Amino acid sequence: MSENVLFNPGESLASDYDFNQAYIAAQIYHHKDKKPILVVQEKDGNPYFIFDEMAALTDEKDEHARRYSVIKRVTENESEKN
Repeated sequence: MSENVLFNPGESLASDYDFNQAYIAAQIYHHKDKKPILVVQEKDGNPYFIFDEMAALTDEKDEHARRYSVIKRVTENESEKN
């Protein structure tokens, strides 16, 4: 079952069409800020976007927010595995 979140695309930390590159960027942002980071995608074939998970709470009410599917969540537990 997929999890959907709403984000304003202008608030993304990074984006890439390659999942591996997007995931590396997410790990770097997480390592710097120690905040949960999400790798999301609007639909197949579109780029992956990197967002601060806490930003989702404020962006849900933004009229420019778009619905994305969560592809990967980078958290403290995830970083310890790598």
